[in-house]
Amino acid sequence: MLIADAELSRRFQIFSAWCGVAFVILLFGGWGIMGGFIPLISAADSPAEIAAALAQNPVLHKVGLSLGMVGITLTLPFYLVISVQMRRAEPGQPLMSALQMICGIIITAVLLIPMLIFIVTAFRPERSPELSQMLNDMSYIMLILPWPPIIGQIAAIVITTLRRRPAVQVFPRWVGFFTLWVGVLLLPANMIIFFRDGLMAWTGLIGFWIPAAAFGIWYPVMTWALLRAIRQQYGSGVSV
Repeated sequence: MLIADAELSRRFQIFSAWCGVAFVILLFGGWGIMGGFIPLISAADSPAEIAAALAQNPVLHKVGLSLGMVGITLTLPFYLVISVQMRRAEPGQPLMSALQMICGIIITAVLLIPMLIFIVTAFRPERSPELSQMLNDMSYIMLILPWPPIIGQIAAIVITTLRRRPAVQVFPRWVGFFTLWVGVLLLPANMIIFFRDGLMAWTGLIGFWIPAAAFGIWYPVMTWALLRAIRQQYGSGVSV
C-alpha cells in the first residue's frame, strides 16, 4: 500500500509540474491568439475601435478565453507541487512553502477575474462602445498589473533555493537567481497605469512584452526544475 501511495504521489507531482507548460500554452494560445488579444488592443484606441476589435470572431474569442480559464486553473496544482518540493528544503516550520502556496492561490484568482471580464465583454459585443472600453481597460490592467503576489511567490522560492545549508538542495541555485531576475523584469508592468501608448503602455516593450516574456519563460524553467526535483526525491528512495 505504501509503495502504491508513493507511486500515485509521484505521478500526480509529475502531472502538476507539466501544468506549468500547459498554462503558458493555453494562456497565450487561448486568450492571446484565439481570443484575439494578441496583437494587443491599444489603450489609445477610441471606444469605437475597441468595440469593433472585440466584435470580430466572437465564437473563436469565447473558445480561446475558455481555454485561457482552463490554463489559469492549472496553475493551482503547479503551485502546489512547488510547495511540496520546497517543503523538503525547509527544516522546521514550512513558512516559505506556505507563503508560496498562498501567493499562488492569489495569483490564480487575480488571473481568473480578468479572464471572466473578457468573457463578459465578448458576450454582448453590441453594447455601448464606452462600456466595452471600460471593461477592456479593467481586463488588461487586472491581468497585467498585479505583480505584488508574484513578487511574494518569487521571494519565497528565492529564499528557499539560495539559503545556506538547506535540508535538501531541491532546485539548483541558478534557478533561484533566474527567478530573482524574473521578479525584477516583472516590475515595469506597473507602468501601464501611467501610459496609454509607447514603450510603457500595455502594448509596449517595457510595459508588457518584457514582463510577459519573463513570466512565460519562468513556467517551463520551473517545470524542468520540478521534474528534476521529483526524480531526485523518488530516486533517493525518500517519498515524504
